[in-house]
Amino acid sequence: MSKPQGRHLIAGILIAAALAGAGGAAAAQPTLRVLGLAMPTTPPNLVHIPPWVAQETGIFARYGIEAKIFTFEGGPSAMRALIGGHGDIQIAAPGVPPFIAATARGGDFRAVGTYAMKHPVAMVVQAEIKRCEDLRGKKIGTPGGAGAYAEVMARAVLQSCGLTPRDVQYLNIATGSRVPALATGQVDAFVLHVDQVFEAAKVKPSLHILAYLSDVLPKGWYAAYVTTGDVMRNDPKLLQDAVSALVEANRFIYKNRGRVIEIGIKYTKFDPDIVARTYDALAARGIWPVNEGLRRDVVEAGLDQEVLNGTITPDVKPAYDQVVQLGFVTAAMTKLGRWTGDPRWQ
Repeated sequence: MSKPQGRHLIAGILIAAALAGAGGAAAAQPTLRVLGLAMPTTPPNLVHIPPWVAQETGIFARYGIEAKIFTFEGGPSAMRALIGGHGDIQIAAPGVPPFIAATARGGDFRAVGTYAMKHPVAMVVQAEIKRCEDLRGKKIGTPGGAGAYAEVMARAVLQSCGLTPRDVQYLNIATGSRVPALATGQVDAFVLHVDQVFEAAKVKPSLHILAYLSDVLPKGWYAAYVTTGDVMRNDPKLLQDAVSALVEANRFIYKNRGRVIEIGIKYTKFDPDIVARTYDALAARGIWPVNEGLRRDVVEAGLDQEVLNGTITPDVKPAYDQVVQLGFVTAAMTKLGRWTGDPRWQ
């Protein structure tokens, strides 16, 4: 064999080995597990952004997860998707009222994490409404209908001044039509997310905030990631990885303002200035928990509030351990460590 032939043979062997190694590495890549997530607004508000942050930044992929994020018109629809999703939905974020109502009826559901405990919303009203009592006889927008988050929050405002839903008129307005309905006078009041507050004021400057729900319900429990007993029993590893990824997403939000605003613009569809202002407002209040989040005192106060709001009756009010499975987020804290040193961290 000539020297050139020998060199060609050796090169061929090395190339073949390299290709075989590359093929083996490719074959060794783990198959991504599909996680179905049901989110309660279409499109999302910035407060709901953590799953999209986990998706866009590769956090889910690092945990071997391919997220399929579905959006719905209101919390009850997200809850129904979890219940009747035929295994396609493992986690839903329905808001607390429909989740607690379903659990109180005997449903096997647990909160395994949260993207926000404090209420990031306010009731915005037309110029002539100066105080809570002025809501009597007015039209209040309630996307999702009775029992949905916006309706329960509106009811809490009404109760703060002795009014009830019978004293007002509810209009079931689609999530995406909230601001136009206010701007045209179709409705007199609406409970809006912070980004929608900024958007509404931009469209109609005479609109003003009547009440922040974090003030009306200072220990109100806003949201949870909810799953079923079957998912906890049948796929605990997927749940554990999902919860850890979502905690990491919450933390990423505080450390990466520009990237999160970019993701927010893409998915919320709000103008860049509105997303930026909303990010600053929510981050300053520590809306996204970076640790366990589901504190017993806040959850129990939230359960009491659901009784006051009429979502459930006292005789069926569940206990903390009946609505929260803290094990997954506790394990995430063991893996990731807790954040301390800032009053916002929870």
